[in-house]
Amino acid sequence: MSRLYPRSSLRRAVREHSNGCKVAKTADILVYLNYMTFLDALLREANIEARQAGDKTIRKRHIDKVAHTVLHRFRG
Repeated sequence: MSRLYPRSSLRRAVREHSNGCKVAKTADILVYLNYMTFLDALLREANIEARQAGDKTIRKRHIDKVAHTVLHRFRG
């Protein structure tokens, strides 16, 4: 099975941003899954925005238009 993401790099980044708190061994997996869920929601909303504008492809302006609402939904 191929790797989906560089686990050691993500684990190191999570550890560096934890500010000295103990982090579970599987925290990097949860961070990655949350990231992928966010990207999926962002692209889904941008696709809806593009279709409403009459475009067949997602462009930067569509992502910019929906980014605020999707970020608001994923606030911690």
